[in-house]
Amino acid sequence: MRTVTSFFGVLIGAWIVQAIHPTLALQLPGPPWNWLLTAGPVGLAASLAWWRSEHPLVRGLGSASLAIASLLSVAATCWPIAVFPVGVDAPHWLNWFGLADPLSSLPFAIAMAAVAINLAVSLGRRLRCGPDRLRFTILHLGLLTAILGGAAGHGGLIRARFIMEEGAKPGDAVTAVDGRRVRLPVALCLDDFVLDRYAPMLLVAEADGSLFRGEVLIGSGAHDLVRGLQIEVTEWLPSAAVVADRPVPFSEPGTNPAARVVIRDVGGGILGDGWLHPPGPYGSELFLALPGGRSLHLDEPRPQRYLAKIRADGVSHEITINHPLRVDGWAIYLLSYDESLGPASRTASFEAIEDRALPAVYIGLGLLILGVLMHLWKPRVAGDRV
Repeated sequence: MRTVTSFFGVLIGAWIVQAIHPTLALQLPGPPWNWLLTAGPVGLAASLAWWRSEHPLVRGLGSASLAIASLLSVAATCWPIAVFPVGVDAPHWLNWFGLADPLSSLPFAIAMAAVAINLAVSLGRRLRCGPDRLRFTILHLGLLTAILGGAAGHGGLIRARFIMEEGAKPGDAVTAVDGRRVRLPVALCLDDFVLDRYAPMLLVAEADGSLFRGEVLIGSGAHDLVRGLQIEVTEWLPSAAVVADRPVPFSEPGTNPAARVVIRDVGGGILGDGWLHPPGPYGSELFLALPGGRSLHLDEPRPQRYLAKIRADGVSHEITINHPLRVDGWAIYLLSYDESLGPASRTASFEAIEDRALPAVYIGLGLLILGVLMHLWKPRVAGDRV
């Protein structure tokens, strides 16, 4: 219990410091210092536990009570990530708790250090206990490796965001989020940006400003029932521009569709007849005013899929959301585009990330899976000695 009490004392002190200095943010240095600062103390703790496995301090650092206390402390320090925006967008009261940026806070660092030391000491003690505890050793080693990889990546991670324009010259120089000028392993250029969109839907605006969306994707001959209004599409232009308040066929990237509709009430009486067109770069909005202060609109088509066709050192690639270009330890993700132009966007924004510590995380997860499988193959039962 002394070890747990001491840990909570250090944690509370760290929390007080963080609350007094809410802008305090910890950041590990880059390679190789990130590995020395993470793996060094852990290796020392594991060696001490292997050498003096029954020492009171070693037993306390490797105890189950410290494991539970440290894991609960990690949960207590990082829970805002799942509930609130963090960083500059964090609620003001989170600063009072010192959790505006939990993963860079001093309390989180103390809690994770306790988890890592506890695992390292447990691992060092397991190494002296023979082959019967091999599966426990693999589990501890896997979890410890994954944690060390994540911690080292926090210092060795390079993240840069940049925008490319169609037709611009290839380039490999970008600015990282910390202001450093870094070079990508390949020169990139954007050949084309492609945006596929769903068909639009109808919108009914009530007199009080509330909006109600239809349930049908609008197209030629479509019918929909929205807020007691029976709506039928009598003419359909999949790609149109608005000229003198009237839509005309116009096939260019970025154009919106237009629909001529007839609106009837529940009794079949006609309430309106005319064209609908969402606002866009090739025309203003066309809508129909209805009795009672209501109006009918055509919603702007929503993105279905978008991709960037790029060349990396002359080789063509396609980058889509969650399918980055991976080259020489870098992952280049497609983030967004010029939403005001939609399919006509000639620019796309990207994020390039280099995390050399990521393989350690994967190795740790692999060891964890192996340890779990070993436990399933030979589970412990009451009375077993391990």
